Amino acid sequence: MAQLGGLDMWERLVGQEAAVRQLRESIASDSVGHAYLFAGPQGVGRELAAIALAASLNCAAGGCGSCDACARILRRTHPDLHMIVPHGAQILVEQVREVRQDAFRSPYEGRVKVFLIEDAHRLNPAAANALLKVLEEPPGDVVFVLVTASPEDLPETIVSRCRRVDFFPLGPREIRRVLVEHHGADPSDAEWAARTGGDLSTALRFVKDPEAPERRRGHLEFPGRLVRGGPAEAVRAAAELKSEADAAAAALSKAHKEELARTLDAFGEGRGSGAARKRIEDRHKREARRRRTEAYDSALRDMHSFYRDVLLSGTGASTDVLVNAEMGERLARASKVTDPAWLVWALGRVDATRRALARNVDATLAVEALFMDLSTPRARPA
Repeated sequence: MAQLGGLDMWERLVGQEAAVRQLRESIASDSVGHAYLFAGPQGVGRELAAIALAASLNCAAGGCGSCDACARILRRTHPDLHMIVPHGAQILVEQVREVRQDAFRSPYEGRVKVFLIEDAHRLNPAAANALLKVLEEPPGDVVFVLVTASPEDLPETIVSRCRRVDFFPLGPREIRRVLVEHHGADPSDAEWAARTGGDLSTALRFVKDPEAPERRRGHLEFPGRLVRGGPAEAVRAAAELKSEADAAAAALSKAHKEELARTLDAFGEGRGSGAARKRIEDRHKREARRRRTEAYDSALRDMHSFYRDVLLSGTGASTDVLVNAEMGERLARASKVTDPAWLVWALGRVDATRRALARNVDATLAVEALFMDLSTPRARPA
């Protein structure tokens, strides 16, 4: 598969022309703000835009995408790029206090320290107040980027101190084009990934992972297995999904060890080596946790698409609107025997579980409870 070599940092952002233009103009005019709010749904390029901004401010060529500084910023290992993510369901005041301390230190090697706060709407009240203090009187060599899908959940006092940049979803056609033209994906694989992935980042993982189609087929078997096997099958299916999520997290282990070794070798025993190790190890834990959650979410998204298609099939909808059009006969049979009201309830139940998993509830218990509920569908009224 083709890589993105040769592209500068901003060329990697596709379909967000207005956001890119706004940020590049502020850089070109030397009017970069001290704080930004990147608002939009997950998977549309918000984090990549923050990375591009960090590279533009710390790369001698303004974000060339190929130098050592850009490479380390892309890997999230540059010492002047600080990643802040929720600890569990919240961003805690202790995390923000550490941010404040780091903000008033001089950069390690670049010109500007960039603090990327993911899911910023999860700042708890104490953390939000602590962040507000540094946003009111920021150091001159610091840029904060708050990334969120729910800007309305942030205190207005914080929002008012940020420059807002909006990011918008890409449609399947645009996702397909990006996968083929920028990532060298096979057109048929890109078609499938764009239709089923839901967003660009998910679709990209699909085309890069040769096992993704087989996993998806397994996920689409869960609804039928649950109906045929009842509660016992619900427990077995939940255990299978747990094993899949654990394997996804474990697959990161080798890459994490190699990255840590490279970074420590670059730092040596000098300034910041201990802090760099801790920052990277903490990030690795978060990435493993996130990869596990993504595995669960991928399976539930696939199941959601099945129940949705069954519901639409029962209305006589065209196959053009079905995510799993290749399952047309099976969808039609299921629609004839399943109560549409139950399908609507099932869709809501799956969505609620996905939201709960994003808040770091016990995944095993949450999925077992969901699968138990889905194992007893109501028949379509005569």
